[in-house]
Amino acid sequence: MALRNQRIKSTRHGTYRLNLPAEERQLLAHLLPQVKELITTPANESDDRVRRLFPVAYADDAAHDAEYQHYMRDELVTSRVKSIDTVLESIEARELTEPQLMAWMRSVNAVRLVLGTMLDIQEDEGGPELLPNDPMFSEHALYDYLSFLLETIIEALGDPTG
Repeated sequence: MALRNQRIKSTRHGTYRLNLPAEERQLLAHLLPQVKELITTPANESDDRVRRLFPVAYADDAAHDAEYQHYMRDELVTSRVKSIDTVLESIEARELTEPQLMAWMRSVNAVRLVLGTMLDIQEDEGGPELLPNDPMFSEHALYDYLSFLLETIIEALGDPTG
């Protein structure tokens, strides 16, 4: 908890102090444009990596779900791109507004969902314990970091005391 409070903390002024190391900011600045490209390239609409970003609305009715996806996908893409752009614009900021931190939350979660899909991590699954020499160790470590950062953001958003 102490580490989280040091990373992102609500202030008495209704903003959020962002104390992320430069390496973590650079990592996000590297990953977010990749997710943006993935979701904005029409050829990637059926790419399994984006499956969790555009969830099925009608699991029992393929026709209704196709119609929903047809009408809502552009809106979802626009919303996700706007959030990513907000994060990239504020990547060096030391203080964020609530709407900016909400964009950070959505964007970090988007990267996490794409990576989780690639790693075949199921919801709330802790995942296997990997040894550092495992070929997928760094990807799982990145997933764990993104989960930690997402939880940190959520905790900060839920702390009105500053």
